[in-house]
Amino acid sequence: MFVTITEFKSRLKIRARFVELLKVHLVIKPLQIVFKKYSNKQLKVLESKDRGTVGKDLSQILKENQLTIIPRFEDHDLKHLILGYGMTSMEEIRMQAYLFGNGNWSPFCLVFLATGLIFPEEWKSFYAEFKKGRTGPNILHLRVVDCMDESTEEMIRRYRRV
Repeated sequence: MFVTITEFKSRLKIRARFVELLKVHLVIKPLQIVFKKYSNKQLKVLESKDRGTVGKDLSQILKENQLTIIPRFEDHDLKHLILGYGMTSMEEIRMQAYLFGNGNWSPFCLVFLATGLIFPEEWKSFYAEFKKGRTGPNILHLRVVDCMDESTEEMIRRYRRV
């Protein structure tokens, strides 16, 4: 039985949407509700930073993706900004592969990386990201609170691997 390209792409979109729904409705939205007061306060701090800084740019990508700050996840969002990964389900899995290669073996990383198992056609790209993480500079220590006033461009030059 052959599958048409259109049908293949449709199945890929369904799987990606499933992972996105899990991420948003089981993790992000419940945490945003629980930490709403903290989130609003922290987001205002980031928004107040100068243009071109990590703080300001992080607040912008969160707004663009209709997200807020979640305690203990703001450093994760920082990695999206610095490494250049989007916030879709596929980009999330790619970033988790990079971070796993970079030494992040946390349960959160492993769970999201495991969702990549339902995308066998992407395994090579996930492995390529893993290898980038192994050879890239260690980014696991970066914290928003320590670099919110730093230049985003400088942080990207220092940490991002193409």
